[in-house]
Amino acid sequence: MENNETSKSISADSESETEVIEVGKNPESVNSEKVQSETTAAQKKFSIRALWKKICNFLEVFGIPDMFLVRFIAVFFLISGVNVAIQKEDEIWAVSKWRDFVPEVNGLRTILLMAGVFILLTVLYKFTPPKYRIVDQSFAISAILYFDITLLWRSNDVYLSMGVMFISVAFIYYAIGKVRQKKLYNKIPWWVCGIVVLAAAVLVGIFIGVTTVCRHQNFGSCTHDFGLFVQMYYSLAKDGTAITTCERDEALSHFYIHASYIFYALVPIYKAFPKEETLLIAQAVLTMGGIIPMFLIAKRHNMKGIALIFMGFAYTFSIGLIAPCFYEFHENAFLPTLLMWLLWAVDNKKYIMFYIMSVLVCIVKEDAPLYVVCIGMYMFFDNKKQIGRMNGLIMALFAGAYMMFITNWLVKNGDGQMMTSTRFGLLMIDSEGGLKEVVKNTLADPAYFFSLFIHEDTLPFFLHIMMPLLFIPFFTKKIHRYLLMLPLVIMNLVIGAGYGYAASVGYQYIFGPVCLLLYMCIINIDDMGQTRKQEIPVLLGSAALIMTLGGISHNMSYYENHIKNEEYFTNLENMLDEIPQDASVACDTWLLPHIADRDEVYLLDDGDYNAETNEIRNPERYDFFVVPVGTDLTNNLLPLFEEMGITLYDEIPGRIQVYKSPLYDLYENAE
Repeated sequence: MENNETSKSISADSESETEVIEVGKNPESVNSEKVQSETTAAQKKFSIRALWKKICNFLEVFGIPDMFLVRFIAVFFLISGVNVAIQKEDEIWAVSKWRDFVPEVNGLRTILLMAGVFILLTVLYKFTPPKYRIVDQSFAISAILYFDITLLWRSNDVYLSMGVMFISVAFIYYAIGKVRQKKLYNKIPWWVCGIVVLAAAVLVGIFIGVTTVCRHQNFGSCTHDFGLFVQMYYSLAKDGTAITTCERDEALSHFYIHASYIFYALVPIYKAFPKEETLLIAQAVLTMGGIIPMFLIAKRHNMKGIALIFMGFAYTFSIGLIAPCFYEFHENAFLPTLLMWLLWAVDNKKYIMFYIMSVLVCIVKEDAPLYVVCIGMYMFFDNKKQIGRMNGLIMALFAGAYMMFITNWLVKNGDGQMMTSTRFGLLMIDSEGGLKEVVKNTLADPAYFFSLFIHEDTLPFFLHIMMPLLFIPFFTKKIHRYLLMLPLVIMNLVIGAGYGYAASVGYQYIFGPVCLLLYMCIINIDDMGQTRKQEIPVLLGSAALIMTLGGISHNMSYYENHIKNEEYFTNLENMLDEIPQDASVACDTWLLPHIADRDEVYLLDDGDYNAETNEIRNPERYDFFVVPVGTDLTNNLLPLFEEMGITLYDEIPGRIQVYKSPLYDLYENAE
């Protein structure tokens, strides 16, 4: 067998040699070709790698792939915003009419625009010095906000605003994270930041002032809560008594209902400009007035440049400060300016300023001392120096004592009992127990008190306030800081569980709590490190802007409606001005604020008509009646007017009628 295998091997070798000889090649040439083949393959592999490396190096010059996604986000949101804006002109809304919107989007044009802008940004990146390469990130943030502004302008959709806010904040956070040279954002001088923030506050203040004034001039304000304050300021300017007749249907000082002595601060301004509009403009100024101490506090906590600007925006565009301005006029509007200066004094350890502002806050309203109590106790636990602790404790005790005294005084001497039972009814067994009853029941059964924190009626409100703040007030391990959140818990969540107005951003009860929450944001961010201190304020300012656009911008309709119907509103105003100043007037709630600058004006409502006896209650105390045409109440009153000799004095046909009592002529003749 071995011989056979050997012969086979020899035969195979001979065949191989025969093949080589037949081809005319020798073994040396074969080895040479193999080496050349391997060398060629290696060269090809090397050249592909080199080419790929050259391509990567070339693309890196244009910021790809590092800036590709940021650039795409910028382009996508910009062009999407343009599409929304174009179709809005034809009243094709991107959300409510999306089935009509999609077919109208020109796909080819959109792609070409996106490609063109993408190329432009790519070229800009190439020619921008490396240390200044923040164009893509800045453009992305601007494009996102442009899309949001275009989409949400006048949408009046809270839930859409929330959804857009979350998505936008996520993309903005990614864009900020791609900034390599954050120092560029910090190089903006603080005074330039101040001018930008102040300009934004002025513009927002003008928006609030113009739209709320137009709302009033469009006869959109009513007796509660504007007509009563117009009459109150008329009385304050006249003799300092704050007497109103329309608030409780009798002559009564407003200070027997609320201990709002801060109102005296506006009397000189009202005397100089004795118009209803003065109060609304003053409210806009007071609301935005807190931006100066807010800016100084943020600056003191080492926020710089773009972060400082956006932290200012978080205040300026806060939904909790702007929305309440569209519900008439209230003393709570003093709180943003006073509280922010109070917090500035606390932050800077300016104790004289601290005492002055604390006293002013206390006289805003009978429940306002709660802010001072919470801030004082926060000082006590936060301040490392004995003098700071003692000042905080002293003011907290003083404010607490004043709050107990003034609420008890209102219960005994005024209308405080009704106000306390209305606000704190859920915490009272004895409806006449006053604030002491509330404190006693809370301490005896804290479980029930805790159950009111998050309620089905207050949870939407809680999210509405906390979401634009990105829940930053909760980002702290320092438990004593939650004392600053206590006014929100008590005045909005607990009271709001039984008194719905307190759990809504559209009413005045949020003015104060939101200021403390914004301060909590600043001090909590200060604990997060330098990187977060640069990034989070941008997110807060953007979130505030987005939420406010979606919830407030629709109020522009007040201005447009006023321009459209100015002639009618002017004629109606002139007709009401013709009613004699010394006359006692019974008036519809929407008309009363326009004639409230007199000694006697009363709200005319269903309570003035006795349906059982078909009579007007106390008709002898009214010289004039101002009624809208066609309402059920008016239809019931007109036959009675005729029987009593009450005659038509003036009218706008089909809309408003003014009737005069014959008793008025008798009084005039007697005089």
